[in-house]
Amino acid sequence: MRGPLITLTSVLAATAVALPASVSYVVHEKRSILSSWVARMDVKPNGRIILPVRIGLAQSNLDRGHDILMDIADPSSENYGKHWTAKQIADTFAPSQESVDTVVEWLEASGIETSRLSLSPGRNWLSFNASIAETESLLQTEYKFYAHETGQGHVACDEYSVPRKLRQHIDIIMPTVHFDTTIFSGPENKLMKRSMPPSLQPGNPNSTGFKPKQGEILSGPDFVTTPDAATPATVYSLANCNQYITPECLRALYNFTNGTLASSSYGIVEYTPEAYIQTDLNLFYSTLAREIPQGTAPVLDSIDGGVNQQTTKSFNDNGESDLDLQYAQALVYPQKVTLYQTGDLVEGASFNNFLDALDASYCTSGGGDNPNLQADLSTDGTYPDPNAGGYKKHDCGIYTPASVISTSYGSNEADLTPAYEVRQCNEYMKLGMAGVTIIYSSGDNGVAGNGAQCCTKAKCAGGTYNSGGSGTFNPSFPGTCPYVTSVGATQIVPGASVTAPEEACETVIFSGGGFSNVFAMPSYQSSAVKSYFTNHKPTYTATQYNNSQTVRGYPDVSANGANYVVAVDGAVSLVYGTSASAPVFGSIITLINEQRAAAGKGAVGFINPTLYANPTMLNDIITGGNQGCGTNGFTAVVGWDPVTGLGTPNYQKMLPVFMALP
Repeated sequence: MRGPLITLTSVLAATAVALPASVSYVVHEKRSILSSWVARMDVKPNGRIILPVRIGLAQSNLDRGHDILMDIADPSSENYGKHWTAKQIADTFAPSQESVDTVVEWLEASGIETSRLSLSPGRNWLSFNASIAETESLLQTEYKFYAHETGQGHVACDEYSVPRKLRQHIDIIMPTVHFDTTIFSGPENKLMKRSMPPSLQPGNPNSTGFKPKQGEILSGPDFVTTPDAATPATVYSLANCNQYITPECLRALYNFTNGTLASSSYGIVEYTPEAYIQTDLNLFYSTLAREIPQGTAPVLDSIDGGVNQQTTKSFNDNGESDLDLQYAQALVYPQKVTLYQTGDLVEGASFNNFLDALDASYCTSGGGDNPNLQADLSTDGTYPDPNAGGYKKHDCGIYTPASVISTSYGSNEADLTPAYEVRQCNEYMKLGMAGVTIIYSSGDNGVAGNGAQCCTKAKCAGGTYNSGGSGTFNPSFPGTCPYVTSVGATQIVPGASVTAPEEACETVIFSGGGFSNVFAMPSYQSSAVKSYFTNHKPTYTATQYNNSQTVRGYPDVSANGANYVVAVDGAVSLVYGTSASAPVFGSIITLINEQRAAAGKGAVGFINPTLYANPTMLNDIITGGNQGCGTNGFTAVVGWDPVTGLGTPNYQKMLPVFMALP
């Protein structure tokens, strides 16, 4: 499904939109947090260095996007479940001809010839190469060298401007404030390539983003026994679910049985070099899922050279993928699970690379294989990858998305610019229109962010992170996007039975939750959040969290996140995290889709409106909290709360609600 970039002469309108002779510029984007980056004031980048400039054009009809999605996803709508085709979605949101013409006219007037420009097939991106000197003049900015604590060097700017009348036509321009241009030795006019810092690369073993936490080793090579007596093998049963969570425990907790159908689809997203080990899957099957044949593996959908590498093995390399796939496969079997392995071993990848593979119109370069068209944000892999051994294509629109897609990775909302997050969030909105359920884990550090860090200023604006002992609550992304289902964590109360009510997870990890500093409160959530503030308003100040009562609250729901029995690197150990909660919730939605498919109905798609309209089909969690930033965090209460959301799933209550929908 890859195609060449479109030449501008074929799409420019007959009459160009002229810009006024005197142009008034305004700041379009400005970086608010530098954190680990320091500007070098002793040296300035050579103006002849070439940058791969990409202009993200404003999409049409985004002001209608929420309403369109609600018309499809609201259970009270007569159009519920009438999902759109990919073509309908692409045509509806493609940038207007006026936007293309106006931006091209500005570029031409600024000395960027039309022959240098390429427009992506989805009409979303204008691409061209320009020197730093040209780009500084174009955007009225100054590029600087920055040094990262990891030793990486980048060219970036603090802010950039565009003509005032063009703001409505442009979403984002890069490389600018996003640290996406790595400096290396070579010809001074050589095209610069950016590289992701490990902290923002989801699959990197050194990433601080939402990685599961390993606990006690129960068996295997590293299991330690007492020298004077043999340690009896652990027996897993419903009687000790408060110590060891297994698939059997989850079925008892959430009131569902083994799967019997294979008529839907379920996808798990992983980022290279994170990888599963087949012998770990086999060990898990023989220990806790004997109905699954040895050798059963996920269906691999490789994205941008994604590979299930077996060279480096450790909990950091394998824990996430082993956990996600073992529980997803155990809970939905015989349904096959699709593994979206994203990024090559050289470059890695992030969320936008994954989204590119599902939607060709979202691709920065439109799917062309030109290695000179290769920029994306600092959190995204650059493809085609020009490095030795790198993947030489850019996978755009090559896969049909699964009906449910679960991702157990995330970043701090403050790590990224609002423009970047809004553009990506709108892509999740489009996937919802297509009938896809997008699930993200909410994080493991309570009200703090990755690495348990907190912000130093209100709403995380204009400041840096601290070590987490104090400061402003640090919400996560993409969990704060209103078009994903954010999943927090619970636990069985220590010493309690599997049938007793759960509480918010406070063992090893704390359920991520709070309020966005970027996204407005969606209509489907307004009643629940209003009730929360009316009856349980926190005593924290506006300096500590966004208490405006007008923004998106998260998580939406939760599931158990403590004491999972997982096979990793030949050993069986306990694992903790919302990394477990997300694929479990996704598995239950997949089982519901199976039943709907058997009844001749479509997938449930974007589920949040139905969840909030039917909160009693979930198990409300009313005890526990999510401490962080030197506070007790928020507290789980009756109804929705920013710790466990609406609560945990109850399949036997959820199924009839979703089955009653068209």
